[in-house]
Order: sequence, then structure tokens, then C-alpha cells
Amino acid sequence: MKKLLVLGGSPNQLRLVEAAKNAGIYTVVCNHKEECAARMACHQFYQQDYRNEEKVLAIAQKEHVDGVISNSEAAMPIVAYVAERLNLPGNSVDGIEQLTSKTRFRELQRKCGIYAPNNFECDSWEEFRQGIGALAFPVIVKPCESSGTRGTTRIDRREDIESLQKAFEECRHFSVNGKVSVEEYVTMNSLKVIDGDVFVSGKELLWNGFFTCYRSHYAPMLPMMESFPIHISNEDFLIVKDHIRRLFEKAGIIHGQYNVEMYFTDKGELFVIEINARQGGNNIPHLIELHSGIDFDKLLVTTAVGNMSYFDVVKNKESMQRYITQYVVFSREFGILERLDIDEGISRYLIERTDVRHVGEEVVIGMNAGDSIARLVFDFGDADTQQYYLEIVEQLITPVIRKS
Repeated sequence: MKKLLVLGGSPNQLRLVEAAKNAGIYTVVCNHKEECAARMACHQFYQQDYRNEEKVLAIAQKEHVDGVISNSEAAMPIVAYVAERLNLPGNSVDGIEQLTSKTRFRELQRKCGIYAPNNFECDSWEEFRQGIGALAFPVIVKPCESSGTRGTTRIDRREDIESLQKAFEECRHFSVNGKVSVEEYVTMNSLKVIDGDVFVSGKELLWNGFFTCYRSHYAPMLPMMESFPIHISNEDFLIVKDHIRRLFEKAGIIHGQYNVEMYFTDKGELFVIEINARQGGNNIPHLIELHSGIDFDKLLVTTAVGNMSYFDVVKNKESMQRYITQYVVFSREFGILERLDIDEGISRYLIERTDVRHVGEEVVIGMNAGDSIARLVFDFGDADTQQYYLEIVEQLITPVIRKS
């Protein structure tokens, strides 16, 4: 029986543990806390901080694992380290760090001749104050090493020192290495972003995981809706594929699943916002399977231990195409959740509902992905029905909030 080491024990790792067990793979989980979602599901558990590369390597050697994976961005350099040392399927540490570091990723784009905005990184307020002097406003302030949109803030005016300092402190708090990334804001033509998960095995890439991500009108940094299939021309999709392939080849990425975000600028250039060295969060692998019939979790765990049978089947198979949309419900005010109103017309297409906040619980204004109230998944059946509801969905789904 093949053995797979999974770093981290959160619900995102639990999904991988369960997929591995379903594929007949022995699972070993390493997590810093004993109480975690994957603890009871795995075959063998080690309570160990997975950011300690030598301790994790020792566990991998002791267990004689055939592969190592994670869904935690902070763990991905350790995954690469263990894979390199033990000659397991995976990537180099340097390759992964070119993706996980906001600054190194912009450098990678420039090396590939791909558009990237002016940027810098810093770890002190004084450096921050000096650095922004060379940038044109608006600017985007981000944690240098962090997943999701936590802390990411747009600042429009150089004179808004209070907002700049608040953004700097918040992003430094969320950043794994304590550094903050600052870059010039790249104008978006709309609130639609090209998003998706790409699967890589050697020089072969699977593109079935792409979708259109809709941002919120009141919080443009916040993903509000994911809609499959992607709404993009064939010509533009070829440009997307070319850019992603060039970035992976330059960084030496040869294995894994990567979440990508990008859009075309007002000048027609493709701006790759980031490539996350992990699966997409917010239920994305499940949505991909609903849409295409391809189980990306199974792809990841099987190829990680050198089993290419499922990959060989799906890479040449024409996938199905369901019109799947996930709408993430956020509040626009602080208070207590009384109920979630869903219009009868759209409710007939609802196939899954996940309540993140329950009636009677406190809710906050949606600014980060973790502020969501519920996730609603719809299967619209055809493109026309899907497009009709995409345009009015915010009017049809309303959280009712009572002032606290």
C-alpha cells in the first residue's frame, strides 16, 4: 500500500485524507495541534509543527512515505523540501517560493516578459513610507506571504496616512514572514476575474478547473460568486494558457494543483494577480467536480504517490459541462442574523447550501472570505438561465440582519 504524508489537519486537509483513503492510500497526517479535523480520519497521526522542515523530514523517512502534499500555503515550501530530499513527486523549494512570495512572483513575471505592476516589499513602517513615494496611486497593500484576501486593501490617496498605516499593520499581522507587499493598482474593466485551478503533471496541464469569479460591488477585493464554465473567448483563453504555461516552466513547476487569478487590463494586457501553490479554497475542488466530473482531489493524492492511472484517464477524456454557480452570502452591516431570504424562482436551482453562520449568531460586514454567512450552489441547466440569474442574484438572496 502506498503511503502519503499530509501536512496540516484542517478541513482542507481532511478532504485530501479522505480522497487518499478512497484511493487505497495509507495516510499519515502531521499537525501542530492534536485536536484537528483530520485526526480521526487518517491512519497515522503525528502532533508536530509542520513548518519544522527537519522534524517533518524525519517523520517522512520513518514512515517511508511515497508522497507528500498539503493544502496549506504555509506548508508548501516544506512539502517541496521533503519531496526534494527524498526524491518524491513534487517541486523544488525555489520553484514554490517563486509563487508564494508576492515579490518573487512579480520578478518571475518580468523574467517571462509578462506584465507586472511596480511593487516593493518591506517589514517596517519607515520602509513603507519611503517605498510608496516611488509608486503611483491607488496602491494595493497585501501580506507578502498569506493565502486568500486577508488584509488586502486598496488605498486611493497618498495623503491618507491613517489608512495606509492601518493597512500596513494588518497585512504585517497576516503575513507568514512578517513582510508587507505594496504595488500599484491595476485597473479592472469589470468586477469579473478569470479564476481557476490548474493541474500540473510534468509538462502536461489540465485546464478543466477554470471559472469566472465575480467580485462584490461594495468590496471589490472580495470574491462573491464562482460560475462554471468560464465566460471568456477562445482567443483570450489561449492567452491565459500561454501565460500560465510560461510561468510554470520558468519556475520549474512540475506537479500539483494551483489556484490562479487574473484579468485583462484596460490596455488589453493579461495581469496575473497571483498563482497560489495550493488548491483553491472556498469549495473550489468540489465545484470543479460538479461542473466537469473530474475529481481534482483524487488527481492530487494519486499522482503525489506516483500513481498516474487516473490522470491518464482524465487527460484524454472529454469532460461533462454543467452550469454550476456558487454564490457566497455576505452581510453589509453588523448585527445578528435573523434569516436568509432566497427568492422562490432561483431556489428551484439550488442543489447545495452550507450555513457558515446560523440564525442568532453575530455577523460582520463582509470584507474577507472568512466573513461569509452561507455558500449556495446552483445548477442552472443551461447558459441562458445561468446568465439571467447571475445578473440579478444579489436582489434575490438577502440576509436579514437585526441590529445588535
